[in-house]
Amino acid sequence: MAERRWTMKKTLPLPFRLKLVRHPGQTVLNIELETKDILDWCLALCLLKENLIDALLVQGENTRAKLEIQVSGVTKGRVRSRASFDSETTRLDITMTDLDYLLHFFLKYYRDGVAEVDHLDLELAPEKAGQDACITFKVPESVQPVSPEEAKRRLGLH
Repeated sequence: MAERRWTMKKTLPLPFRLKLVRHPGQTVLNIELETKDILDWCLALCLLKENLIDALLVQGENTRAKLEIQVSGVTKGRVRSRASFDSETTRLDITMTDLDYLLHFFLKYYRDGVAEVDHLDLELAPEKAGQDACITFKVPESVQPVSPEEAKRRLGLH
């Protein structure tokens, strides 16, 4: 008897603010998260990483925009995630390395209640030749950046 494979898509109605911006030569999806939603976001990313769901669908706030994330299959030579920005739903085919990167950032944010930086950029494989793409995840609470003088002091470059 053949094993039946069920497809499981988790819908996460979080009040993210999603905004797609198309610049000449670059497409950027800006995602702003709220601190109160980080726990659910982390849990959903963990479900995806552990292969307990096949896809994660996140609905934005006050918009019809959506983000659908699925882990990419092993593709020879491909090291970057890819996204399709063709409709109201951005589809992100994420590599396991990039998923680990996102999960690490957001779990630390959840643990500490603050991020080391105010955003995280996920660089993507070009959708079309000459067209860069990225997704920027912005969080509300981050530590203040250090001044150039303080950075030099910390690095011993007085």
